[in-house]
Amino acid sequence: MNINNLSSILLAALFILSTAFTSVSFSQEEVVMDSIITGGKYRITLYTDKEIIGKVTKQDSVYVYMSTDEGTVRIRHEDIFSVSKSTVPRLMAAMFTLGGGILLRGGGNYYNSYNDENKPGYSFQVTGLYPFSENKAIRIDISYSRFNRTTYDYYYYYTSPPENSKQNIDFYNAYAQIIFGDFNTRTNFSVYGIAGVGLMHINEGDYKYTYYNYYDSTYTTQARNGYNYTNFSMTIGGGLRFKINNRLGIFTEIQYNMTAYEGFFWFFGGGNFPIRGGLTYTFF
Repeated sequence: MNINNLSSILLAALFILSTAFTSVSFSQEEVVMDSIITGGKYRITLYTDKEIIGKVTKQDSVYVYMSTDEGTVRIRHEDIFSVSKSTVPRLMAAMFTLGGGILLRGGGNYYNSYNDENKPGYSFQVTGLYPFSENKAIRIDISYSRFNRTTYDYYYYYTSPPENSKQNIDFYNAYAQIIFGDFNTRTNFSVYGIAGVGLMHINEGDYKYTYYNYYDSTYTTQARNGYNYTNFSMTIGGGLRFKINNRLGIFTEIQYNMTAYEGFFWFFGGGNFPIRGGLTYTFF
């Protein structure tokens, strides 16, 4: 799998998610103004996606007046998108996010015999989220990450052999996740948790490997091919989400992605830490 393949996958996922979520966001309720009774409590949604929850105090041919926690609000009939007798804030229909950031290394079997120098890599992510309750949602998380490492001889890494080379390590992750947070449309700030399972494909690039021969005190350099393998993976993490307006927001989150090796999950070995931030778009 290469960068072009990843781009195709991400674009296809973006198109499918956008199409599906847009079809949800534009499904409208018919407004029947006669259903609004003075003295009743309602949740009124405007065409601007703003929600107003309160008690109708009076109405005329042009306006509806509501008593809310913020005071009395006057609403034009023509601005009303939908009316509900439920006074509970709506759940968002779905959320799409696009983000990027850095990748920190967690060690593990694919780091052995290398000098990683603890330099971070980079990471990109696209997600689609669907709430099924006020505080739980399912999310599809697709990401790509890369870092590079310097090869060296495992037994003689205190020496400085010539012709060491950089090797690119690419990670392609796909997860099904449960998100624990607050998903009603009136929330301006939310803290959320992440737990999920999926697949991690690791693509190791080709490199030159220099080793030391202590019998004759010489160095030998060999060209080697990298490995490609796919493992089961688990992910845990958390994040923060801030609402800019009814549709747009920003987020930041950290995950720990663990890989399975020889049938076991290496919770503190075969994994990495992507730290990302980006934009959110909410569908109603």
